[in-house]
Amino acid sequence: MNTRETTRVYKDEYGVYHWVYRLPMFRNFSILKTVLKAMGICFLIPVLILVCLCVKNQGTMEDFLEVFGILAIIAIAILIISVLSYLLVAALYGGNYVAIYTMDQQTITTAQPASQASRQAIIGLFTAATGVLGQNPGVYIAGLAGAARQVVQTSYKDIKSLKFIPEKGEIRIHSFLTWYTIYVTPDDFSLVAGYLEGQCLNAKISITTS
Repeated sequence: MNTRETTRVYKDEYGVYHWVYRLPMFRNFSILKTVLKAMGICFLIPVLILVCLCVKNQGTMEDFLEVFGILAIIAIAILIISVLSYLLVAALYGGNYVAIYTMDQQTITTAQPASQASRQAIIGLFTAATGVLGQNPGVYIAGLAGAARQVVQTSYKDIKSLKFIPEKGEIRIHSFLTWYTIYVTPDDFSLVAGYLEGQCLNAKISITTS
């Protein structure tokens, strides 16, 4: 297949769309915001469970605040680690997250350049090793997944929702247990958005200006 690096979308002789996007990680923090939002949702789950348990067991406000304080300290620690990890990854990537996108008639695929993918594998394996040393199987499994996850491919029929954010050049994709964002230059945003809207017949479409 004829390939070339470009920030503009082009269509090859087989009708497949391709483009490359460079996201400046020290100026655009959309990836970090997505991670922190997911962690915030995860933090709310134990808080809600805690509230239910306190109500069920007729616990006092002091009991609730004591446990909540512990959860809050853990959340702050995770927040700090997440920000530092993001900065480390951004530095390893040379300040730019590079994504290679391909859209055919059935799927949209996100890939990484070989050099960037190898760095991601090293980070993932380091995370896995940390999980083993800390006897934390959850971290170990997540680290191995991070080391191997160099390509994301989603079938249009599996996409549940598409959120278009033209001002930021972002299209947020949600399929079963999968949330991620693809990036498009302003000049080609309407082309990619229109193509996805026409292919993702099962998806709920939303557009936002913020």
